[in-house]
Amino acid sequence: MKLFSLIWDLDGTLVDSYPSIIPAAQEVCAGFGLTYSAETIYDKSIRFSVGAFLESAAAEHGMDPAPLKARFNALNDTRIDAIQPMPHAAETLEALQRDGHQSFVFTHRGASCRAILERTGLLSYFTEIVTAGNGFPRKPAPDGIVYLMQKYALDAARCFYVGDRSLDMEAAQNAGIGSILYHPAGSFVKPTMRETYIVQDLLEIPNALRKNHPVR
Repeated sequence: MKLFSLIWDLDGTLVDSYPSIIPAAQEVCAGFGLTYSAETIYDKSIRFSVGAFLESAAAEHGMDPAPLKARFNALNDTRIDAIQPMPHAAETLEALQRDGHQSFVFTHRGASCRAILERTGLLSYFTEIVTAGNGFPRKPAPDGIVYLMQKYALDAARCFYVGDRSLDMEAAQNAGIGSILYHPAGSFVKPTMRETYIVQDLLEIPNALRKNHPVR
């Protein structure tokens, strides 16, 4: 019997991809004649999302955001070689699997998601991976989470979404499940204090579940 089900965000949670995402977004902006510092892009991306940054940048200059987002997605999917797993990601997933829990992924990233998980050695830990290619609305819409819950008959009281941003926590709340905020030292994200757990190290997650804290 599966004890708990964890649905994971990818970028910034399982893998450290911001060092490749930020230059890609900066390059896309430059290609459309827009100049933004890496710090500005990072701040908006970590607080909200890269998509939100590109939308705001386009609105600021009276542009359609769709070409910027399409160019970013295409460019971002080609820059995966330098992406590394987050500290203790593999050990955490291994511990969760060993304890009988199951893991899934729901991410905004597209076709490169599976390749990233494979090259970082994390792919085998996941029952299913839901990406942008599945066509679900972007978080904080809960549709991708709800899809997994319905397909695998997941118990909302024993299900968590794990992410590093406020929109991840909102998506969990919109789906009616628990939320785990990965909040490493230096994170700009301000916790809502409605999270089920807030962890600085991913290894805190299996330890918390072993204590059998209530989801709510």
